[in-house]
This record gives sequence, structure tokens and C-alpha cells, in this order.
Amino acid sequence: MKKTSSGAFPLFGLYVVVVTAALGSTVLSRASILESHQAYDRSSLLRMMSQNPPGNDMLLDNVLLPAVVEDSEWVGLDLLNLQRDRLAYRATRNGKTVAIAVPATADDGFNGTVDLLIAADMYGKIEFAVVLEDVLSNDPYGQLEVIQSQWMTNFTRQSMRDILRLSWSKIESRGEYDQFVGASVTPKSVSNKIYDALVFIQSNRIALMGGG
Repeated sequence: MKKTSSGAFPLFGLYVVVVTAALGSTVLSRASILESHQAYDRSSLLRMMSQNPPGNDMLLDNVLLPAVVEDSEWVGLDLLNLQRDRLAYRATRNGKTVAIAVPATADDGFNGTVDLLIAADMYGKIEFAVVLEDVLSNDPYGQLEVIQSQWMTNFTRQSMRDILRLSWSKIESRGEYDQFVGASVTPKSVSNKIYDALVFIQSNRIALMGGG
């Protein structure tokens, strides 16, 4: 019996070592993936704000906006039409908030949707408005893969009163239209959602300025 018992122990010990190593490897792998996703999003935010670089790390100066509207502390959260929990970001310089970026999802009722990220400065001018790839992940990071669009650059430095005019402007490139909007989502629905995002920012300005 002693021989059997002592002979079994090394096998059990080896099992523990293997399992521990596997768990450790999984933890390291998840940490590496998170770091990679954060680095990508941080780089994307810096490119979006390249005309007015922030003095803070926008990626980590964030606020979680829930997809669930009921009992939300946010005013007009339904305006964003979020399909999953997303992050809003704050840009600061010399300790003062200079811009706030919020996510939004545009649709037209025909199962066509497009994810957006819209940033506005403290005067209500749009810093940037971009279309994002649909990542299909609940992870708050690794979401900021921008689809390049010349048409979307028309919104930069525009205010709420300018958006109605842009909502009727045409996307000249058919390829670009198919690339990020598709057949069911119109420029008007995208413009309207950008307008809604600006309303949300104005309605929650103080809370958003607090950052994370």
C-alpha cells in the first residue's frame, strides 16, 4: 500500500503542476489580449484627435454607458441606441475637459445598423465622427476599428444646426456607400444619430466631464 500511495503522489503532483501552468498561461494570454486591444484603441483615439491632441490617456479616462435604458442615471440614453455596453471617452488638456466622445448606433428599422463614435468639444462643435467596424464582442476594449470614410469627415467642426444640411448630402462614392452604410442605412439616418449623440452629450455634460 505504501508503495502504491507513494507511487501515485508524483503523478498527482505532476497533474497539479500542469494544471497550474495551464491556468497561468491562460491568465497571461488574457492579459496580453487585453493589452493588445487597449493599445489598438488608444492608437485609434489618438488618430481621431490628431488635430487637437489630448493631454490625457483618453482610453482610460472613460465612462461605461449601458445598453439597458431602464433605471439609467443617464438622461436620454435611448438616443444612443446602444446594442451593448460601450465606453465614452474624455479628452483633457491641463486638467480641463476639452472634448467628449460617445458611441451610438444608427439603424432604419430594416436590420441595417452602423456603429459610430462622435466627439464634441465644449462649444458643441464636432471634433470627429467616425464609423466603426462591428466587432461583435462585449469586451469594452478592442472596439475602435475605424472604417475610413471621406463623407464622414464633412461633420468635423460642424455644430448641431449644420447636421440637417449634411443629412441630405450624397455619398459620392458608390463603393464607400456600400462599404460602411450598405443598402438599408441612409446618410440621413447616420446624420440623425450624430445629432442625437450631440443632444446626449449636452444633456449629460457635467456627468461626462467627470470621466472615469
